[in-house]
Amino acid sequence: MVELGGQSKSPTMRAIVDCSLGDLIAVVVIMAASGMTVGCSSEARTADLTPMGAGHIISQKWSQDLLNHFHVVLHSDTLIECGVKNDLWKLAETTDRGYTRTSYQLTEKGSKVLFSIDLKESGKGHEITLRGPYHYEIIGITPGTQPDIRNVELRWEVDWDKAPGELKACVPKFELSGHEVALFKQYDDGWKFVSYLKPEDAAPAPLP
Repeated sequence: MVELGGQSKSPTMRAIVDCSLGDLIAVVVIMAASGMTVGCSSEARTADLTPMGAGHIISQKWSQDLLNHFHVVLHSDTLIECGVKNDLWKLAETTDRGYTRTSYQLTEKGSKVLFSIDLKESGKGHEITLRGPYHYEIIGITPGTQPDIRNVELRWEVDWDKAPGELKACVPKFELSGHEVALFKQYDDGWKFVSYLKPEDAAPAPLP
């Protein structure tokens, strides 16, 4: 007989008590190890980029007038005249090495509406770089060329309700939209919006 807590216990009872204590210790050890493992992994791994997270970062950039200058090309025989009439641009002369060149340049008012222009007298291939404001929709996130790269595909369009009246008078709504692929990179403090890619340059992740 074995004495335990002042009472006699049989070998069978002792075995049960020893087994219960052993099981309890094992459970505590497993729980502690699991907790440590979860804690370490949560510190080491940053959450993957989500559409909501990407949208928030894009909006922050645009609010600082960064990475929001979208380029459109359009054909119009009335665009030049309309822009002059609405004081968006004017014809100006520049002289370089004795050669005088005429081109349309943004006015002070136009510089608040547009980022840049390259207008063609032929009416074909006018190039306009916009400032927004925009609506956008994220339509996909795919791995990039490296594990810490994500390609965020989005569609955008000028917010017609907030667009300046001069712009709406000269450029049709359907011309003020486009498609972009934004390059995001993961750093120690999270994901950052780095630049835009052309859709054909957004290479998929290499095969394992």
